[in-house]
Amino acid sequence: MTSRKESIRLTGIPRSVRVLQISDVHFSAHHSPEKRQKIISEILRITDFCAQPSLHVIAVTGDLVSRSADPVIFSDALGLLGKLRRIAPVIYSLGNHETDLPAQLLAQFLRDCRRAGILVLDNISVLLQDILFTGLTLPGEVYKNQKNQNYYADLMPVTKDLVSACVGNCVTHPCVLLAHSPLGFPAYADWGADVILSGHVHGGIVRLPGVGGILSPERRFFPAYTKGLYEIRVQDSQDSRVSRMSVSAGIGKFRMNNPAELVCLDFVP
Repeated sequence: MTSRKESIRLTGIPRSVRVLQISDVHFSAHHSPEKRQKIISEILRITDFCAQPSLHVIAVTGDLVSRSADPVIFSDALGLLGKLRRIAPVIYSLGNHETDLPAQLLAQFLRDCRRAGILVLDNISVLLQDILFTGLTLPGEVYKNQKNQNYYADLMPVTKDLVSACVGNCVTHPCVLLAHSPLGFPAYADWGADVILSGHVHGGIVRLPGVGGILSPERRFFPAYTKGLYEIRVQDSQDSRVSRMSVSAGIGKFRMNNPAELVCLDFVP
């Protein structure tokens, strides 16, 4: 597991803010207990490294657990979150694997997260370090079409109106949007996010030199956003601005030439 550092200019903050992005851990029953503990130890090791000299926020951007998770898996995930919470405030937005869980099971898991002091951003926002962090939970139809024999055909598009329907209008800046899927980047930028934190595509699963990631979970070849820092210039009636998106390759799932990673982001005035 590796760490990647990025520096992002963010207008409106009085001082630098360091955010550690953790995405797509995918704790599941397919991991042995020893494997899960090794993942936890590696995450904590890199978190401690990024906390030097200071770490202000830890952002978990979805799919912490897989949809096949059982109570033992939830216990390990909660244990990790509790240890991270002792290092810095933890914000947690949901991915498609969380929202695929049975409703009662998900509700209990999120209650346990909140009791552990985790800020669950399920289509809500929180102000930390003079930044408004908003967690976007997209409808399941964005990821999978249950009405079609081919689950990945005719998916619901991510639009500015859909984002607004989930989290309201963007009226406060600076705003960092936690949006599990990066495929809606243009819509997030149009909505008004200054920075977007995403994961979901697992770095493109297999990465080729000079090409990048080759496949998304939606069975699309060569997705536009797989890993790294991207930007879009948005022009409105008054001025233009730049939105930037950090896409983490994540930690879990099969990968090739594509190391698991945590991303250390320094927001600078």
